[in-house]
Amino acid sequence: MAKPAPRAATQAPGAAPNVALRWDSRISEWAALLKRVPHSTLTQTFGYATAMMTVEGWKPRVGIFERDGQAIGLVLVLEKRLARAVRVAKVHRGPLLVPEAQDWTTVGVIYRLLRQACPTGLLHWPSVIAEVPAGALATTALKWAGWRHQAGPGYRTIWLDLTPDEAALRANLDPKWRNKLRQGEKSGLVVEVDRDGATLPWLLEKHEADRHERKYRAAGSKLLTRLRTALHKDGDVLILRAMLEGEPVAGVLIFGHGVAATYQVGWNGPDGRRTRAHQLLLWRACLELKAQGRVAFDLGGLTPDVEGINTFKRGMGGEEVELAGVWN
Repeated sequence: MAKPAPRAATQAPGAAPNVALRWDSRISEWAALLKRVPHSTLTQTFGYATAMMTVEGWKPRVGIFERDGQAIGLVLVLEKRLARAVRVAKVHRGPLLVPEAQDWTTVGVIYRLLRQACPTGLLHWPSVIAEVPAGALATTALKWAGWRHQAGPGYRTIWLDLTPDEAALRANLDPKWRNKLRQGEKSGLVVEVDRDGATLPWLLEKHEADRHERKYRAAGSKLLTRLRTALHKDGDVLILRAMLEGEPVAGVLIFGHGVAATYQVGWNGPDGRRTRAHQLLLWRACLELKAQGRVAFDLGGLTPDVEGINTFKRGMGGEEVELAGVWN
């Protein structure tokens, strides 16, 4: 990972002088703060920073937001130089704030501090996929902070609350989804749980073939492999495979981050579809994540060009959210 920038605290102008942004975070400090954010995102983790630096050459800059000297949020900024002159900076689904700092006044101040750190200009091209819900309040806060909205819809995903007990989680499933889960449980499938990522090459081979055949956008195998390398030592890699008569017929890849997790890859072969393997794997994944102490499960985004995937994810009974979009 790139060496952190020297210590520099920037005070918010006028509105909240007790909020500052510090750029010298330690990994242990970052990890502890990430666990205080129930709906943390994979793209704001050290593991993601390491993978993006290795695969795509982005240099990470990590910051901690403090209020009255107490950490309340974090941000990962990825930077590149184009032609040795233009500074490109991006924040993907951040900053992240602890629950007690998610009031809109604090949100506005946080994004103004980020604006000061990432100004727009002839040689500065910043962008932020803001991790705040779309709506008038988000628009007001971000415009006040000095950001300009880029035309287009916001990122959409579904968050599944894992805090209810198993019976309540099952009751929250769409009836059709729950019926298919019952079929999967009676189909003779055996579920293998891989907490290290040893079966990742097999799953990525299936994933790449499916991605090219169905022509949907998804993370590539090189980045996913690097993510596995960066995350597995902290117990943040989970692969489940459905086996039928000794042969794998479906698989899913999930990455953990703090007390949350993200559904990253899923593959379902013909026998897997016939036996409802995907429903069984996602259900078992929920139970495994609960056992790990995770409280929220990001189902990996809604894809406008593959509506069948969206229907499947909606059937799990989570909360659908749309973010405020891209800002420059």
